[in-house]
Order: sequence, then C-alpha cells, then structure tokens
Amino acid sequence: MKIRWIALAVMAVACAAARADVQVSFVHPEKFSDIKDNNGFREPEVLNELKAHLVEQFEKRLPGRDVRVDVTDVDLAGEVEPFARRGQWLRVMRSVTSPAIELNYEVREGDKVVQQGKARLRDLNYQDGFNAYYSGDPLRYEKRMIDRWVQREFSPAVASAPAR
Repeated sequence: MKIRWIALAVMAVACAAARADVQVSFVHPEKFSDIKDNNGFREPEVLNELKAHLVEQFEKRLPGRDVRVDVTDVDLAGEVEPFARRGQWLRVMRSVTSPAIELNYEVREGDKVVQQGKARLRDLNYQDGFNAYYSGDPLRYEKRMIDRWVQREFSPAVASAPAR
C-alpha cells in the first residue's frame, strides 16, 4: 500500500512538471475592434472562451514550457448588423469580414526565453475549407485560426528545441 502512494506521488510530480503554465491576458479589451459597443466591452464570455482555447492549445503543443500571451486586439468573423424591424442584432458572415487576433507571446523554459514575438492572426479564407469545429460553435473560425497558427509557429522542432 505504501508503494502505491509513493508511485502516485511520483506520477503527480512528473505530471505537474510536464504541464505548461499558460497565462493569457487581454490588454485593454474595451479598445478591441470587435465585441464592444458604445458602452464598452459587452461579451466577456467570448474572451473567456478564447482564453480557454489558447491555454488548451499551448498546453497541448508546448508541455513543460511556461507561456505568456497578451492579446491586444480581437476582431471576430463577421459583423454585427441590425436584423428585421424589432431591433435585433445578428452577426452576418461575409468573405470580407475575416477574423483577426493580435497578440504578443513569450515561451520560457525555466528562466530562459525560448521563443517570443508579436503575431497578427488573420484568416482571409475563413469560410472555405474544412473546419473541425461544430457549426453551432460561435467561435469556430477563430479557434481554427488559432489552431493553425499554433501548429505552424510552434512546430515539433521548436517545441522540443533546448532553451537558449
């Protein structure tokens, strides 16, 4: 019985060491290109979902690395427009209203910076091609754009490179 507890403790420590510490923050969301109105930011659940997705992607791609992401702008796919006479608002998707996200990132291993940079993600062909996310997911285009960028920017060679 004692050996089981020791084995479990060793596994827990190993899992904790391999898990990335990913921090995502939104810098002045009231100034973002989208998801706001004249009264300021109005959809905090959108940012929470984007944050969760970024954390998930970095933990999957860069296990054991510490990642800091500062999102400086969000422009969701489509534009919110008035619909019908009742004053309802609806997000309308057009080919010219592509999603975009601007961010700064830093990847660390211990005290050493492995990779850092600034990125402007944009998917001009967001309505074309296969999208693995459910069609009812309101952020399916943004999530696919993030997935592609993380996969491209943090290829296995980068993810496994020793810290400088």
